[in-house]
Amino acid sequence: MNTYDKIRSAVGKVVDSGAHLNAAKASETIAKKLGLSESMVQYTHIELRNAVYEPELKKIPFKDRVLFLPHCARNMKVCKANNDGEGIECKHCGGCGIDEAKKMAEELGYKKVFIVPGGSMIKKLILKYEPKASIGVCCFDEAQLAFSMLKGTGIVPQVALLLR
Repeated sequence: MNTYDKIRSAVGKVVDSGAHLNAAKASETIAKKLGLSESMVQYTHIELRNAVYEPELKKIPFKDRVLFLPHCARNMKVCKANNDGEGIECKHCGGCGIDEAKKMAEELGYKKVFIVPGGSMIKKLILKYEPKASIGVCCFDEAQLAFSMLKGTGIVPQVALLLR
């Protein structure tokens, strides 16, 4: 079992136990038990929060979800995209994985798919489109910002953490 699977397994056990938990403290406890590095503590924290929200996410149809993809995943050597006021408008050059991810989400019926530079734009788009769920691909700091921003809004957050 690789490190990521070990983290998911440990997180699942904590969530399944029904224990009242503080995500940060629980993440540190799991990471310490597994002997993980600081970056893996952050990953564990995100996995724990995702696990807590996952049952609610499964109830929300794709048409009520938005997906945020990171502009930093573009291949700047070939990318022809420009900012259209709601993030980066993909020109489907095939130079990176963003085009494929965007197409997959659109085929599933996602309400909107955005390629964004960061948190302030995400907040604006969330307010404009009022999704029931927001899925983001981002770094740890952006993930923390997103979870904080969505807390108490009724919008279900999920994060796929960039590992570089």
